[in-house]
Amino acid sequence: MNIKEYISSGILEAYILGELPAHEMAAVEKNLAQYAELREELARIEEVQESLLRAAAINPPPAV
Repeated sequence: MNIKEYISSGILEAYILGELPAHEMAAVEKNLAQYAELREELARIEEVQESLLRAAAINPPPAV
C-alpha cells in the first residue's frame, strides 16, 4: 500500500464524516489497525476538524 496516496485520497476524511459505505469503513478500519502512519494522520485530521468546529462555534448568550 502506498500510504501517501491513501492519505491524499481523502478516504480518512470521508471515514471521519461517516460518508463511506460499510464495506469501505471496514477496509479503512483494517488499514488503521495495520498502519501506524494512518492512525497518526487520522488523529491529525480529527484535531484539525475539532479546531475548525470550535472556531466556528457560536457561544450562547450569558443568560442561557
